Amino acid sequence: MYSDIKAAVMGSINMDIILSAEKLPDIGENVLGSEYSYACGGKGANQAIGLSRLGARTRMIGKVADDVNGNRLISNLSENKVDISGVSKKGSSTGLAAILIDGKGRNRIIVYESANAEIVPEEAASFITDELDMLLVQFETKEEVVIKCVNTAKEKGLITVVDCGPAKNFCLEKMQGITIITPNENETEALTGIFPEDEETALKASEILFGRSKPKFVVLKLGARGCSVFDGENIHFLPSYPTEVRDTTAAGDSFTAALALEYKRSGSILKACDFANRAGSIAVSRVGAENSMPTAREIISFI
Repeated sequence: MYSDIKAAVMGSINMDIILSAEKLPDIGENVLGSEYSYACGGKGANQAIGLSRLGARTRMIGKVADDVNGNRLISNLSENKVDISGVSKKGSSTGLAAILIDGKGRNRIIVYESANAEIVPEEAASFITDELDMLLVQFETKEEVVIKCVNTAKEKGLITVVDCGPAKNFCLEKMQGITIITPNENETEALTGIFPEDEETALKASEILFGRSKPKFVVLKLGARGCSVFDGENIHFLPSYPTEVRDTTAAGDSFTAALALEYKRSGSILKACDFANRAGSIAVSRVGAENSMPTAREIISFI
């Protein structure tokens, strides 16, 4: 379905430690956990695997260390048919994320940037080449690296998709004219000062984001409410697909990968958002980041 699309992802590559408990502890409180596990993650790597699993030819651009975690993460990308030519092993230590999940599937995440914070802008940008169709980035690497890579991709005429996670203020004004900017609710508040709790606030926040970065589309990820799309004039709301929520860890990454590919294939942002909503619903019904990523066939058949 997407086998003719060539995509690149510049972003984080982390080892995740997933800690589950019915109730997460308050300050000074001890609780018994239900289970723990390790998994390959990082928003960048998650999206690269998401793209590859959907069938796109995908290149990962990032950095790990030449240590146990770094070697395992690189092997995992290769096993998922991701081109690792853009991944450096010269980091001081490999990135790590501690993911705490409560009994309702809600998560809290602590990220240790490590090698992800050591990516050199010019080196990363050198892997963004003319034969690519699109570039996806997130905010788990340094701001100057994201800006350099996005602007390089724009100069080459690529579709540029900016996933605004994790939540932080960011100089969007240095990335004018991107194709799609897609924050979730908390990321929207960090960038605009407005939490999109209803249609009115979603519109106001979208207008601010549009004014700051002049994208083609602002796509807000609204959790269980689905998403919204703003093109500078009109806003549309697309509902989510109900499902049992087990783990929301990679829902946004799955959404973004599906959004980018279907937009490239169909040219319709509304079709792309509906497809992405389906992908996100599948992702939250599964535990783990990489394990949550659906195939195109699963998304198409999902009701």
